[in-house]
Amino acid sequence: MATEERNFRSYYYEKFGFRVVEEKKSIEILLKEQPISVEKLRQFCLRFPLPAVYRTHVWKILLGILPASQSSHTFVQQQREQQWTDLKQGLALLSGKRDLAMDSPEVTLLKLFLLEQAQLPFLDSDLLVSDENKSFAAIAGGVCKVTDVELDRYWISSRFFLHVAKYKDTIAHYPELTLRCLKKEDVEKKLWNHIQEHRLLSCLPLSLWFSSCFADVLPNISFQRIWDKIIGGSCYVLVYVAVAILIFFRRPLLSMKSVEDMITYLQHIPDDCGDRIVNEALDLWTKNGSCILMSKSDSPVVEKSKT
Repeated sequence: MATEERNFRSYYYEKFGFRVVEEKKSIEILLKEQPISVEKLRQFCLRFPLPAVYRTHVWKILLGILPASQSSHTFVQQQREQQWTDLKQGLALLSGKRDLAMDSPEVTLLKLFLLEQAQLPFLDSDLLVSDENKSFAAIAGGVCKVTDVELDRYWISSRFFLHVAKYKDTIAHYPELTLRCLKKEDVEKKLWNHIQEHRLLSCLPLSLWFSSCFADVLPNISFQRIWDKIIGGSCYVLVYVAVAILIFFRRPLLSMKSVEDMITYLQHIPDDCGDRIVNEALDLWTKNGSCILMSKSDSPVVEKSKT
């Protein structure tokens, strides 16, 4: 009951723009601290919606692209730009092309990243063979929707990909957890039984969905609010996105008799459904405790959302 009351109150305030102002003031205060508290920024991303105007800046700090010390931002930014320029020049020399515009933006970003990691294949045809490279390309495509700044596109794509890679072993269990969570949320069990009967989850590219953090699944830029939580420290929110997609399309899925039709349907999510799916996913995530599953190098933490 308390959760429903909170959600209604939040919706009411947001409708009239009050909460946005409050959150904007709060993030401005955090960003003025000397040095910036990375932990406070993480907690903010987990507990509140991140104002879009500060999104890329906060992401860069939490992903380690910029340091917590604001006095060093200009110097570090210059170094990042020099690294990026060196990578572009190196890629142009290796590929025999001075103009990389022939490639799509996400492919260029992938090539730059693989060059940085000393893993660039000799043939372009080998670029998108591995699941890891497919995930990076999807993430890079998503970042291209967030910012037009080429420098930011590269550093956010590459560091977000490396951030998600820390959860690789945990993400491997997400398809199983998705089924378990769906069973819990589907009170009547009709959808759960239907999906089990047709073995839908084993046929969907769930591993790619999770590793790309739904950048190539959710329409428009709905995934940004999900990425806020992931960058804040909760990759587990991805499970609730998958569950929300299935629940949201419950009625059409139940009307379908073949798994092929279901897969085709879910690969073309309408543009106007993205935000509603994300809202449903975040509601589920909050209702179930906003679990934070950290990477191996971190201590496991389970935290209750206080919003």
